[in-house]
Amino acid sequence: MRYRAICVFVLASLAAVPGSAQNRANFPWWNSPVVGDLGLNATQSQKIRQVVRSYRDRLLDARNAVQKAEGALEDLMNEPEVDPEAAKPVIERVSVARANSSRVLLEMSVQLRSVLTLDQWRQLVRRWDEVQRKKATDTQVPPE
Repeated sequence: MRYRAICVFVLASLAAVPGSAQNRANFPWWNSPVVGDLGLNATQSQKIRQVVRSYRDRLLDARNAVQKAEGALEDLMNEPEVDPEAAKPVIERVSVARANSSRVLLEMSVQLRSVLTLDQWRQLVRRWDEVQRKKATDTQVPPE
């Protein structure tokens, strides 16, 4: 049960990273139904839990930095007059925070990938592509 709570927590953290689900290396597969099809052994499951736990604080810090930077940008954009020169450091802060968030997530993803066999990885990628295609089909708005 504790593992599930950790995974839900990390998944919620990752939801704040824009576009993270678009990249195969960035999706939270360890907390999805897809993981049941991989045939993970007990050692792999344990290592996955350890990796996710070891990155939890860094992921949270990265997510918070992105949210703070985006909040500052939102404040700036809601001003009656926007000074492009004053916006540059805020834009830089958002860019750096997003890049750091992506880097932390990618580092964790590589660690998680190292736990899987090549066949498990390929199956995971195949299944994730199927999930994404289905999601895209389900969210299409029918023409009027």
